Amino acid sequence: MADWKQISGGLTTISVGSRTHVWGVNSLGQMYRYTGHDSNPWIGIPGKAVDIGVAADGTVWHVNSGGGIYRYTGDQGSTDWVAVSGGLTRISVGSRTHVWGVNSLGQMYRYTGHDTNPWIGIPGKAVDIGVAADGTVWHVNSDGAIYRYTGDQGSTDWVAVSGGLTRISVGSRTHVWGVNSLGQMYRYTGHDTNPWIGIPGKAVDIGVAADGTVWHVNSDGAIYRYTGDQPS
Repeated sequence: MADWKQISGGLTTISVGSRTHVWGVNSLGQMYRYTGHDSNPWIGIPGKAVDIGVAADGTVWHVNSGGGIYRYTGDQGSTDWVAVSGGLTRISVGSRTHVWGVNSLGQMYRYTGHDTNPWIGIPGKAVDIGVAADGTVWHVNSDGAIYRYTGDQGSTDWVAVSGGLTRISVGSRTHVWGVNSLGQMYRYTGHDTNPWIGIPGKAVDIGVAADGTVWHVNSDGAIYRYTGDQPS
């Protein structure tokens, strides 16, 4: 595929904060961090996860199969992860302060910035959520409906955007990518009236960064980086 370059390894979930900040989880729940070198791309990180979120500023959070929530501190001292109270099944990280998640009931939560009282509930129900460093947030629900957060702009918490997706990733206001129930990938056009353009390939999860970097993983665990915006 001219649009995608395969990177060796096997992952089931991927998150992208920037060209160099790429983390993923494999089918055994093991976490890996991209080295920045395709010839030897991955280094293992201790712990077990079901979902992971990484930001451009290097912030990383993960949630495990028990709903436990952890923030990465392996670059700060002797402890790899610090537990944060609460229970989530999905997590997305736009920056140190922009962290959103979804619990097993589909309820959405936003990080307060204070570990002592970390979460505030946000109205709505979701199965996946994406947050960017600029504060942009989108979610998709169990019916595949797509919503963009506007609770910081007026009286409405969410604005519906036409289409159907099961996974969503947000790098910025204009960098929004998703996957539908058939594994087809779509990129946001920046116009709600005609919001999506299809991208070749099949995926089960996708990650997009503010700098435009995009990676996806498919149902076989294969890993790909987007090159459709680069000369062939």
